[in-house]
Amino acid sequence: MTLSDISSKADIWRIRQVTVRDKGVLRDLLDAYLLGLSAFGPVDAAYPYFDLYFEDIDRWAYLIEVMQEDAWNPAGFALVNRHSCSGVPVDHAMAEFCVVPEFRRTGLGQYAANQLIARHPGVWELGVVKNNAVAGSFWRGVAAAIHGVAVIDDGDTSILRFESPDASTRIPSVEG
Repeated sequence: MTLSDISSKADIWRIRQVTVRDKGVLRDLLDAYLLGLSAFGPVDAAYPYFDLYFEDIDRWAYLIEVMQEDAWNPAGFALVNRHSCSGVPVDHAMAEFCVVPEFRRTGLGQYAANQLIARHPGVWELGVVKNNAVAGSFWRGVAAAIHGVAVIDDGDTSILRFESPDASTRIPSVEG
């Protein structure tokens, strides 16, 4: 594929829900992400919720992929669930989100975040460790396109709470 063949970002970037076959790839990406996240505080590298993303209907795992040499290759991942960071019921929460360093600052993260939010309409939350300035800047950029974002101060974490643009088709929350 050459640049002249590309008609949209969707031709070179995609987000797809993982399958059991992707478990090893997702685990490798998660391990690298958690290692990087440990620079900002303690992290449970075992990530006890990992297997639940393959078992629980209220959890969704996604691979963020890029087209390279005529094949889709992993460039990041996202873990979405229904567990509120603030304790106030939500439809969806971004539990983890990562774009590998090679593809940061390309627009891929913004594209992926927007696609995921659009796929899961309703009330969202995501937590950002305050001393992770890069993540904070990224999520403020994503939130800038969404009206009515509330920022909740929760100690070392800032929680962003918002309603996705197409919240009229919202999925009922397990919490209520």
